[in-house]
Amino acid sequence: MRLHFEPDPKIVDGLVVRLSGNLEINGAAQLWNDISCRAGKETRFFIFDFTDVPIVTSAGIGTLVRFLVRLRGYGGAIAIFGCSAKIKEIFGIVMLQDLLRVCDNEEEARARLK
Repeated sequence: MRLHFEPDPKIVDGLVVRLSGNLEINGAAQLWNDISCRAGKETRFFIFDFTDVPIVTSAGIGTLVRFLVRLRGYGGAIAIFGCSAKIKEIFGIVMLQDLLRVCDNEEEARARLK
C-alpha cells in the first residue's frame, strides 16, 4: 500500500489521502500507522481517494471505522471517493456507506465534510 498526503485546498483542517494498493491486513496496518499520528485538532477532516484501491477486506474496513472514532474525538470526519463498484457494494453490504461518507468524486466528498 502506498499513501500520498496533500493538504486539502478548500478545507483548512483537512487532508487528502491518496491510496494505492490493496487495503487488506498489511495495507490496513500501514494505513493506521501512517494516518493515526496525523489526526488532531489541526487535522480533523480526511478525504480518502480509493481510485487505485482494488481490494478492501474486513481489516481495511475496521481500520477506517477505528480512525473515524478517533477523529470524532476531535470533532472530525472522513469521506471516501473513487471506489470501484465492487468496493461500493461491500460498503453497502456492511451498511457503512453513509457513516464513511462514500462519494462518487472528490468535490462531493469535500462537500459532505463541510
